Amino acid sequence: MRKFGLTALALLFGTSLLASAAQAERFIVTTNLPPSHWGSVQGGVPFLDCVKTATNGEVEFDYFDSGKLASFFESLNAVNTGIAQISYIVVSAQSDKLPLTGITMLPGLGSSTVEITAATRKVLESDTEIAREYAKNRIVPLMINIFPAYQMLSVGAPFDSVEAISGKKVSSGGGPLLMTLNTLGASGLEMATGDLYLALQQGTIDGTMLSTTSVKAYKLEEVIKSISANGNFGTAAGIWSIDSDVWTTVPDAHKTAFLDCGLKVEQDLAKWADQFVLDTQSDLKALGIEVFDFTPEALAKIEVKLEETRQVYVDRSASRGIDAQKAYDEYMEILSE
Repeated sequence: MRKFGLTALALLFGTSLLASAAQAERFIVTTNLPPSHWGSVQGGVPFLDCVKTATNGEVEFDYFDSGKLASFFESLNAVNTGIAQISYIVVSAQSDKLPLTGITMLPGLGSSTVEITAATRKVLESDTEIAREYAKNRIVPLMINIFPAYQMLSVGAPFDSVEAISGKKVSSGGGPLLMTLNTLGASGLEMATGDLYLALQQGTIDGTMLSTTSVKAYKLEEVIKSISANGNFGTAAGIWSIDSDVWTTVPDAHKTAFLDCGLKVEQDLAKWADQFVLDTQSDLKALGIEVFDFTPEALAKIEVKLEETRQVYVDRSASRGIDAQKAYDEYMEILSE
């Protein structure tokens, strides 16, 4: 009887564990970021770990990195079609569906990653045109990953003026980033970050416009010769988002965990990114790469072009029948607070 009792108890205990595991919510998560990228190491992974801890393991994730499940350009479609429930949505690659969100990435706006992250968060949580754009695309933002201001990287002589940039083949993400390059007179090419190394190495492009924080993640220090330090050519954003229909099924306690963890990690991430820029600049200098500042005269000429870029982006977006000017004004008001 004793042996039978212990066996029965073990079976009962095992059944309880299975029942508990069965109650855990599982979410398929997709990102184009490689495991070594700071946006994953300092952002995505800590965010998901925070949610698991905050829910006592009642939420679990199947995590697919490096575009294994959905590419750079499929990040929004992945959640809309049910391939995944949560996606790292690359805003620059979704200019057809998130044109207003692209306003937050325009050049010459904001002085730090911390500032831009806070402004973007407030815009997404307020009654704004950009927030409504997210709702229209059936996604709920969970965590914001803003990249520090984009700089000019070259495989040859520094792109240290409008004249030096003009006529060069320079890559970037899509949307306002590509528009910025074209306004500066470059031959702008839209390209996924993962393709940059080979394109730079083979001379397919003369350089790229990219955040300093992405240089080492993609080993670009092996193929570039110079990078600007004080430019503000716009930024990029990856917004970890969940399908809105899925979100309605998430228990309130778990929703709180997602939102609280998202806010905490994005704030920590923004502070980390601003410091990482400075650390990376030091590392690149030590490798013999020229890290240069634009002169005040060069910056003044560049700002004329950046102002033109901002207005052109708003006007082109408005021509599609959306209230881009209102969205721009709302964002500028929040950014100035």
